[in-house]
Amino acid sequence: MVQKSHSSGHPKQGEGYFELIDFNLVRHLPDGREVKGTYGVNVVKVREVIHMPRINPLASTVPGIEGIFELRGVPIPVINLCTILGDVRAPISPEDQIIVTEFAHKRAGFIVHQTNRIRRVPWDKILPPSADKASSMTGMMLIEGNEFLFILDLERIIMQLESMASGRPAFVQENVPLPPMMGPRKLGYPTILLVDDSSLILNSVARSLNQEGYGIVLARNGLEGLQRLEESATSGYTIDAVITDLEMPQMDGLSLLKKIRAHPEFKHIPVYLHTSLSDIGSRETAKLLGANEFFVKNDIGAILRFLKSQLLAERALA
Repeated sequence: MVQKSHSSGHPKQGEGYFELIDFNLVRHLPDGREVKGTYGVNVVKVREVIHMPRINPLASTVPGIEGIFELRGVPIPVINLCTILGDVRAPISPEDQIIVTEFAHKRAGFIVHQTNRIRRVPWDKILPPSADKASSMTGMMLIEGNEFLFILDLERIIMQLESMASGRPAFVQENVPLPPMMGPRKLGYPTILLVDDSSLILNSVARSLNQEGYGIVLARNGLEGLQRLEESATSGYTIDAVITDLEMPQMDGLSLLKKIRAHPEFKHIPVYLHTSLSDIGSRETAKLLGANEFFVKNDIGAILRFLKSQLLAERALA
């Protein structure tokens, strides 16, 4: 079993690398076959890996929520990843393990078959997920044995479960296409480049900011974000700020931040990190690289309040 604790240190960030915990899931397909797959999650989201505890069932009809367990006095919800990925049976074995995560101020336990190792991975080796995997994946990479490891989109999984548990529909439709640029609706409002590989988050934040009056330019990863900045120099519009995710395939948010700060035309642009990662190491590294502020993932109210008090206020004084 992979050992993970707070004393293990933080992965080296800002140089295009991150660390993930590699684990297996065994899924049961409708035709009766068992399929073993390899998956991963960023180490900085993981508090620890534990043996299967006693799970207390909940009166929940939401598929994937198995119940809660207590870890050092803290109740933690348990999510069956096999169910989320379409397993028709998703049995739980006493030999299974739970990956306890913490991000965006939330804790959750995810049932896995077996944890294997910690991998140090370059972001440029992470590919966008294939179309049939995109709903629960944030990326994939080729590993030994000519197999793919799929990186799970835990934020999206939790957001969907919370929406189902509340009985309310998701606040945006995930698959509604967005144009590369959404023009400002209010005179004098700045244009913001949003960079995120999650369609759900990109739709949510883009529509909220655009309805408020901000101009929006969209990008799916850091590489595409850099291209949008370069296009702005010759396309007759100005990007006044960047809000970027940290974890993205091809180019991550810290690598994008480094390139922006090293670019003579863009280095003055405020860069805000929009992330579920709350570890001190990531934030300290980002500050050293020149990040201006951090936003908790999808906290639209906090983003709007900050932009109004800082970005709009500074433009009014200019």
